[in-house]
Amino acid sequence: MMVKKRPFGPISRLILALAVAMCPLSVFAQVRTEMKVFSDSFISPDFEATQKTSYQFIGAQLKTDSLAQTPLKMNIYGGVAVGAPLLNYLNISEFYVQTHQNQDETFFIGRKMSQWNELDARWDLGVWEPLFKWNPLSPERQGLTGLFWQTDKPRYSLMLFASPFFVPDQGPSFEIENGSFVKGNPWFRRPPESIRIWSQATQIDYRFQRPEESQIVLQNSFGGRLAFGDAKEGLRGQVSYSYKPMNQLSLGYQGSLDMGQLKGVVDLQPQVIYHSLAGADLTYKRNSFTVGVSGMWDRPMKESGFTDEWTYSIFSDAILVSPFIELRKGAWGFSLQHLDIFGGKITEKGELADPARVPLMSRYPYQQADQLSVLTNFSLGKSRRLQTKVSYLYSAKNEFELIRMQARLRISAMWSFITEAQLVKAEPLDVENQNDIAQFVNNDRMMIGAAYVF
Repeated sequence: MMVKKRPFGPISRLILALAVAMCPLSVFAQVRTEMKVFSDSFISPDFEATQKTSYQFIGAQLKTDSLAQTPLKMNIYGGVAVGAPLLNYLNISEFYVQTHQNQDETFFIGRKMSQWNELDARWDLGVWEPLFKWNPLSPERQGLTGLFWQTDKPRYSLMLFASPFFVPDQGPSFEIENGSFVKGNPWFRRPPESIRIWSQATQIDYRFQRPEESQIVLQNSFGGRLAFGDAKEGLRGQVSYSYKPMNQLSLGYQGSLDMGQLKGVVDLQPQVIYHSLAGADLTYKRNSFTVGVSGMWDRPMKESGFTDEWTYSIFSDAILVSPFIELRKGAWGFSLQHLDIFGGKITEKGELADPARVPLMSRYPYQQADQLSVLTNFSLGKSRRLQTKVSYLYSAKNEFELIRMQARLRISAMWSFITEAQLVKAEPLDVENQNDIAQFVNNDRMMIGAAYVF
């Protein structure tokens, strides 16, 4: 038996089909095309997720100018890993058409990113908008898909959203062969290889029950956002609300014992769970200084969609709070932010539930964290420029540290050198310390490559 879940699956093909259908409109867009070749290497001496430690990629990106008043907007990029198809990726974070009804009113249709909530956008939590999690240590926001209407007045802005479509988080690809998860993607969190059934520890054969694509994609959602105050200077507030599916699919499982092979057989099945979101932001800007606080109330629906023979997750309500401060001066930028999540606990219900075991899925990547970021943008003369970003993410509660570094050295109008690095330090996972960072404690990573724009 072989089950594959790759980025070019049915959901990605649905989005890609939309992109292809709209491609004739590209004549109305100013598209910037970038080609990249790079090498990704895992440098931790304890790395054992896959047999290889270094992978070579060829990638491309199509992106329009965010400030240009063209009808078509897009940000699409993908990559092919030489000899490692499970690491291929395609990210369509934005692809939409906009039409201006008048000076203040605009309609959008397609996949569009928006600042629904400052906290969710700053921390890349994927609560409001879905995430591209090909690399879970560096998730990236993706837009919601549907119809948007926005009006901008001198003292306030209003956006409304509605959609019959739902596209969940895009996670790492995986493959099941002969009942076992293949060790082909270092970013995929493999489930346990053994389980206790009827007080007996056994090896596991996994069977993934893929639902009909319409059961996932054809889900309704709606929301709205009201912002008031000056967006460039002074005090600004925002409130937002949405009722939509959770961007993470809920995973249920059921097990049985194959007496002939003395193996456990585990069936896996995903379900869509709805939740309601309410957010509030308050920000003050003065010249190059910004300070603010953002909050969110996340209320998952208690109906699971699973029948009694399944073991599944129950999600509790959560309140999220994050104060932040920023300073941008010349070529330098600094930001400091803190996050607390109250509630949001996941418990499992069913005959295989074990309160002493870490749940099969997670809701938030961590419960508490602090992050310091430093950005630079130096001109080196003519067309040469150096851009860097370094961030330090630390959690006293979840006991981890994560350093992320990015740099781009532009040596001409067309050529650049690029590099990234991620270094992780974390304590072991347990029931009291559940977080996504510790799962990749041995995935220290270094990337280096070159890019060409035409």
